[in-house]
Amino acid sequence: MSQISTPLRVLHPDEDYAARVTARIETLQARFDAAAQITTVSQREIAERLLAQIGTDDWKTEGYASPENQRDLTIRFHWGHNHRFDADLAVTGRMHNRHISLAAQFFEGFDLPQDFFEGRDVLDIGCWTGGTTLSLKVLGAARIHALDEVRKYAATAQTLLRDVYGFDDVQVEGRSLYRLEEGSFDCVYVPGVVYHLSDPVLGLRKLFNRLRDGGEILVESAGIASEESMCYFKGNRRQAAGQAEKRNRSGWAWFWPSARCLGDWLEEAGFDEVRVYRSPFDERIFGYGRRTGPRQITRAGLSDPDVA
Repeated sequence: MSQISTPLRVLHPDEDYAARVTARIETLQARFDAAAQITTVSQREIAERLLAQIGTDDWKTEGYASPENQRDLTIRFHWGHNHRFDADLAVTGRMHNRHISLAAQFFEGFDLPQDFFEGRDVLDIGCWTGGTTLSLKVLGAARIHALDEVRKYAATAQTLLRDVYGFDDVQVEGRSLYRLEEGSFDCVYVPGVVYHLSDPVLGLRKLFNRLRDGGEILVESAGIASEESMCYFKGNRRQAAGQAEKRNRSGWAWFWPSARCLGDWLEEAGFDEVRVYRSPFDERIFGYGRRTGPRQITRAGLSDPDVA
């Protein structure tokens, strides 16, 4: 018997949303900053070694023959998010405090309980240098499996979480989510990733398959302002055009969805109870879905027709 799905809901945050998000950011930032403080010489030495990578170029680690036509964020080492290790050692990341603001918006936009991450096994997609992963630990996640397709970032995040902060329950892999075929989780956290996927429905289906029944997904994306289910094709060659080194310095993207389009992607991938909205705080797109049980996916035209 086929399951009856809950209709997609497109939410429209009220006029107090931005104020609530701002207050939540202040609270979460204080918790993150307190947890990020280091106290020993060995911690500082490791942190300084990680920061020394900033600005260096390395395409061989990523498996490329040359840097030509590859995105700058993959070739050149950039730190992901703001991080203050102690009073004298801090770094400004490319995404500043976005790891904090996005968590705040997930809580406020979807009215998540305060203990949403407490004691849960979480799959963190696109961890960069570990800012999002550490924030999930701060929010109470019990076990985290983090992925970033840029190998140098995955290695940095693993060292940061394990050797600087001592979290043995965090595993980080330098692997594409399309190659994620094992693991079982309570929650999948996908901030700032889905619009970087050439095959977003397939990617979301891979994540659906990694959730236990009852598990939830949180997705955030760049997007467009439209009430229709539509997306804007960005494309890498287009974004790199005219740039001196032919690298995409603006972030690299494939499709920017409307809120309803993101919701349709989630439903197509198998998720139920889908809710989406476009944030008035920063004009980003947010999505929520739940795996209520097994659900077949349409394989016609799918780039991986053998996906479960």
